[in-house]
Amino acid sequence: MTASTKNLGDFFYRTLAGVAIGASMLLTCAVSQLPEGADRGEFMVFGLGAVLTVLASALVLRAAYASGFSKALSIAASEPNRCVTA
Repeated sequence: MTASTKNLGDFFYRTLAGVAIGASMLLTCAVSQLPEGADRGEFMVFGLGAVLTVLASALVLRAAYASGFSKALSIAASEPNRCVTA
């Protein structure tokens, strides 16, 4: 599978932006089909809150993944290779 960009970080952020735009558009279309009233506004607010929560979670997981991977590499590189055979 090849990405459209050479840097996979760019691909992640482009995909994240696409999800943010697409989810907001779909939510707006769904809300426009509801009848007028307080439920319509609440649905929009809670829907946008859910989209924001998903996007923030994706960014936090991406940062934790990058941080953890670099720490694991530094730990593996700093310890000497002590192979013990029986």
